[in-house]
Amino acid sequence: TQLIILPAGADSVSTVNWVSAWRGGSVTIPCFYGDRYKTHVKYWCRGREWSSCTPIVHSDSPQEGNVSVRDDPDQRVFTLTINNLTAGDSGYYSCGLKVNGRSESGTWVELSVTDGVSTVKAVSLQGGGSVTIPCFYEDRYKTHVKYWCREYSRSTQ
Repeated sequence: TQLIILPAGADSVSTVNWVSAWRGGSVTIPCFYGDRYKTHVKYWCRGREWSSCTPIVHSDSPQEGNVSVRDDPDQRVFTLTINNLTAGDSGYYSCGLKVNGRSESGTWVELSVTDGVSTVKAVSLQGGGSVTIPCFYEDRYKTHVKYWCREYSRSTQ
């Protein structure tokens, strides 16, 4: 989970860096924008090139198949929801804004669709400290034995 705070009147667009969701489930990804973009068209598309990608959905056409969007101008957030996720939904997605019909500002997020179990992608800490690494799993794995494995690597010695 990541907290993003935009100052009032900020003119940028931001989102989280990375999202993980389970195959068969759904995911909702936020795209935050500044006050001046409240009335502008917002869009989501596949890939990292927000300025030249073809939108899957946009605020004036909010649904396409299992993908939908919702704009909340009061909170200055535009959310993408994908239902019935498959491995093919993994990859990069961009959110952007159009001003006078042209892409003006945007950013991207990476979505990873996993099969029932997931954890964080990376953990940073200082030597001598302790760390807690969460392992998330679906209800159907509630009664299963869980375990961690450590990969041996000469470069970490």
